[in-house]
Amino acid sequence: MTDEQELASMQVIEFCRHYNRRMAEKQAEQGARLDDIAIAAVASAVDLATCHVGEAGHAIAWVRRALDVMEEGLPLTAETLQ
Repeated sequence: MTDEQELASMQVIEFCRHYNRRMAEKQAEQGARLDDIAIAAVASAVDLATCHVGEAGHAIAWVRRALDVMEEGLPLTAETLQ
């Protein structure tokens, strides 16, 4: 991945995170509990990862790897997850 591609990836990730946080705020305003919103977000992450990797079991592993990368404090881009 080139520096330009990595920057573009980081910008998309930050845009999506911002959008998801705003949606969570709106859901909470409608009375949804924060723990339910967080669980739904994790389930949605697996749904999206399934579209990416093609199988639910592999998607869960992919999400786990993403969480590991986040915990390690590394930049979270598609390249770091491969």
